[in-house]
Amino acid sequence: MKRYYIIVLLTFLFSCEDIITPDLPTNEPIVVVDAWINNLEKDQVIRLSESQNYLDSSTPIPVAGASVSVYDDHLNQFIFTEVNDGEYIWSPDSITKNIGEVGTKFYLDITLQNDGVNIYSESQLHRTSIIDSVNFVRGQVPEGSYYAEFWSREKEGPGDAYWIKSYINGELQTDLQDIITCIDAGASSEGAIIDGIPFIPPIRRAVTKFDSDDDGNFLSPFVKGDSLYVEIHSVTYEAFDFLNKTAIQINRPGGFSELFAVSLSNVPTNLVVTNVSDNSINPNYPVVGFFNVSSVHGMGNTLDDEEIEKIELYNREW
Repeated sequence: MKRYYIIVLLTFLFSCEDIITPDLPTNEPIVVVDAWINNLEKDQVIRLSESQNYLDSSTPIPVAGASVSVYDDHLNQFIFTEVNDGEYIWSPDSITKNIGEVGTKFYLDITLQNDGVNIYSESQLHRTSIIDSVNFVRGQVPEGSYYAEFWSREKEGPGDAYWIKSYINGELQTDLQDIITCIDAGASSEGAIIDGIPFIPPIRRAVTKFDSDDDGNFLSPFVKGDSLYVEIHSVTYEAFDFLNKTAIQINRPGGFSELFAVSLSNVPTNLVVTNVSDNSINPNYPVVGFFNVSSVHGMGNTLDDEEIEKIELYNREW
């Protein structure tokens, strides 16, 4: 009798193959704020757009005509000018070469006059970690392959949060696996102390992307002529939490396991909406996105003949 129940259960679990298209409700679009800026000596960009329905893969609709500025606790103001619809840019000049120094607190101020609201947020510019080198290493599988890692000794003092970005052949890597974050030298959450040491292997080697061919054979992550550039961005702990929760929302397992996955929801934001008329908080105007100001250090390397010769020499010595 027990065997019969097991067979019925297995039949139920694995025989449901009909594809259904659910009639999902649609909602009014809300404002999305993409305000991740840094202290590099280059254009800083803040993007405003409207949210889309879950199955809508079209280009987001920009939010044009806003007034966007950032100011700091030293009373410096940075005006972001709308260059393209929904794209607001501040450019450094000969006097102000970057947006500020470590320890400075910054405030975001966005006015949507047509909606009668301000969007406000704040962020502090924290220190980052300095990259000592970006190295290529000979791999064993497949034979003659190369992977890469960066080396950086995280500064002493617990609580530093980082977002590590990589550029392969000049292109920013934006897949889910490329959201590389950590607390101090490698902790995945606040409270676990891994401080004042080189970044642990799972973090420093996460800039290597593994892939396989149609037959399932591993491919070399890097081949001769490839370049890799790595940046370490400091982030606030709230930004670290935002990035991790965003990764969870993006990584949908699908199928039967979706029943046990984290429910879809908007990721918590550090943005506050107030009314233009009296500066009171407006709880009925939803907004998503995040504001963070980072300090950044970057370094790169190219897998050229000279680099390959150094790798071979190192392997012979060992």
